Amino acid sequence: MDLGMQWEQLIDELDAAVDAGERRELVSEVADRTRRELARLRLVDRLRAATGDDVTIGLDGGEPVRGQVRRVGPDWLLLDSAASTQVLVVATGIVWIEGLTPRAVDPAAVSAVDGRLGLGSVLRAAARDRRVVQVRLRDGVELRGVLSRVGADSVDIGADPRGASPDRCLPFAAIASVRLTGG
Repeated sequence: MDLGMQWEQLIDELDAAVDAGERRELVSEVADRTRRELARLRLVDRLRAATGDDVTIGLDGGEPVRGQVRRVGPDWLLLDSAASTQVLVVATGIVWIEGLTPRAVDPAAVSAVDGRLGLGSVLRAAARDRRVVQVRLRDGVELRGVLSRVGADSVDIGADPRGASPDRCLPFAAIASVRLTGG
């Protein structure tokens, strides 16, 4: 065999070994970066990517709700549900989600307004407008009334829109979902 061919074969084998090592290193680096990216994503980031998608959400204290994801806040999501109703789902009440895409919205891409529009803000709007709501608690109890006195982590609900009966204070953490009702 020609000595020139032996050197070329030796260099080709060395080149192949270096290429294989670089490929293994790249695959490992990509896997590590993917794990780091996934570790920083929250459920709300995946829910934001599911806007417009149909999902089924299992909630504490009752039947699952099904619908199309319309809006997502930092601790809530709005579903267009059956019979043209909308359900405000509190994130802490979610037990499971079916139909959720593996995609996610980068948290850095979320507007400052969307990032700050928390559950308290949404409930304050319903209270301001004296809207009658149906609240499902995480223990399965359902309450109907008008919201008032929305604090940082709780809301009062009165059973009577005219304020004739005593209010009940609900910690946000106890609420699974809220629906606006016709009156």
